[in-house]
Amino acid sequence: MSSAHPLDPFSHDELERIVSHSRAAWGLNHRHLFAMIQLEEPAKSDVLAFTPGDSFERAARVTVLDRSTTLVYEGVITTSGSVRSWREIEGAKSPVLSTESDEAIAAAKADSRVIAALEKRGITDVSSVLMETWPIGAQIPKYLDDGRRLVWTPMWWRPDPEANPYAHPINGVYAIIDLQTCEVVGLEDDNVTAIPQTRGDYRLSQTGGNIELKSLDIVQKDGPSFSVDGWKIDWERWSLRVGWDQREGLVIHDVRFNDNGDVRRIGHRMSIAELVIPYGDPSQGTYRKNAFDTGEYGLGNYTNSLTLGCDCLGEIVYLDVALANPEGVVRTIKNAICMHEEDFGILWKHVDMDGHVEVRRGRRFVVSSIVTINNYEYGYYWYFYQDGAIEFEAKLTGILLTLSDEPGVAHPSATQLEEGLWAPYHQHTFCARLDLDIDGTENSVIEVDSVAREMGPENPHGGAYVTTNDVIAKESAASRLLDLGKSRYWKIVNPNKKNHVGQPVGYKILGNVNCLPLASPDSVIGKRAGFMYKHLWVTQNTAEERYPAGDYPFQHEGGDGLPRWIKQDRSLENTDVVMWYVFGLNHIPRIEDWPVMPVERLGFTLKPVGFFRRSPAIDVAPNEAKCHCNGDSCNCGPGCGCK
Repeated sequence: MSSAHPLDPFSHDELERIVSHSRAAWGLNHRHLFAMIQLEEPAKSDVLAFTPGDSFERAARVTVLDRSTTLVYEGVITTSGSVRSWREIEGAKSPVLSTESDEAIAAAKADSRVIAALEKRGITDVSSVLMETWPIGAQIPKYLDDGRRLVWTPMWWRPDPEANPYAHPINGVYAIIDLQTCEVVGLEDDNVTAIPQTRGDYRLSQTGGNIELKSLDIVQKDGPSFSVDGWKIDWERWSLRVGWDQREGLVIHDVRFNDNGDVRRIGHRMSIAELVIPYGDPSQGTYRKNAFDTGEYGLGNYTNSLTLGCDCLGEIVYLDVALANPEGVVRTIKNAICMHEEDFGILWKHVDMDGHVEVRRGRRFVVSSIVTINNYEYGYYWYFYQDGAIEFEAKLTGILLTLSDEPGVAHPSATQLEEGLWAPYHQHTFCARLDLDIDGTENSVIEVDSVAREMGPENPHGGAYVTTNDVIAKESAASRLLDLGKSRYWKIVNPNKKNHVGQPVGYKILGNVNCLPLASPDSVIGKRAGFMYKHLWVTQNTAEERYPAGDYPFQHEGGDGLPRWIKQDRSLENTDVVMWYVFGLNHIPRIEDWPVMPVERLGFTLKPVGFFRRSPAIDVAPNEAKCHCNGDSCNCGPGCGCK
């Protein structure tokens, strides 16, 4: 029995016990790899009934790949070794595991055909070649399309150990590897072109970065304003639990707000459940690059250890996470999750006619984590504000994927960076899974449009408009698109809880950057990632429906996940629902994105709408006036101690 909270990530010790019990219970041996070990989250009712000091059995959902057969199994087992279930997942293909990637690259580098192809391009030292293993995100070559699990290997050259390999793509040679046998089963070797030679240096030792500013120190002499009790965080009037998952990475649980003594529920579980990156260049080295970084790789596996003063700034508290690799070896990622406060400028201000000034500065609480998957970094940031808002922001940085060709060749779906070097157009599409509980589990989702009336009695001056509020009643109507012409947004309300003016309490979701997919729905990626063609989906909350493209998108024929689930046409009124918000970035690379891309930001905000009686920001205390002047030159204004 455990004294941990039911939603706490597994500790190092718990994971080691789960691995040991799994091997004993299910007869696992060297042929079996641990594809994923995830917390088997208890039912919402059990979590809500839990009180500190309660003991219970924590359980893991263990996904196992049998390499000898490529069959996938899922089992649920407790930390004490009690088996709850074990079954084969028929037709499933395991995500690509790090062990398999390492072995596939080693096989490709040892293959005589690959070595010969590299020699034709002037590369005699195979150790200087960076290879990546990518799922074949387009049509698998027909001679290999027999159900086997395959990856292919785009390649780049590193002329010296500190060089940026993405400045030197190797054109025209790609190995295709069977992950079960770890054999090179196909080699594409054509389009022999010169490797671009212009370096893409970015390390400080190479660039000598010398544009400096005076030091900026974030000092909280009394320490941070938040408290940490295990994985539970209290800040200002907020309380929440931080979580982590090997597939999704950072997770936020059990979000509540203390509204003048009434601790009100807002969110049960919030995560980014999928990230898919379709590439839009048809060239040989790019068109297959359509990856599910969450579902095909397990995004959480690639979590960074964060660095004080660089990744995070200020009075920082870190959380470590533990994970098991495919062989079942458990390791700890130090400083995997960063928590801190940030000044966020003016929260609100007003100057009265008599000159009286009221102003409040805002602060926000930040929970963040960063992953590195091959060339890209993805930062996941959850912000909590003093006005009751919650924001998610994805920060994209890292190095552009590149392709090479003969100078002067047209690449209309890519940006030329240097002579012979291009960065293909691509999109980043995220899907947030938002299990919100607005003052309870019985909620409804409403689509709100702003509509102008035709000029006439209801709009005599031509400037009047109204809002329409349409309840999304059933799943058959629950896949929706944004509409800028109507300033469309969606809100989730509790129809059983009314505010002081008789309206249901709620929160609305507002996006910032967004786009629609440009890949055809009939393409391989279009079929597998059908969720990306709508901006909002709503489903009845079901524990088994966790990922918008389904549990196993790798080489899936398509149609799984949200497009399949909504065919059940379940009722969505006054019940426990999940909102799936899809947001994306259409990335047309700039030359200024090279050699390392400045951060691109996108995300969404959850804002209270009728949830509070008035703005909770009114209750925020003013900051103490500070004097930053020098005697006679003081111009700080009223309140300065120099006056």
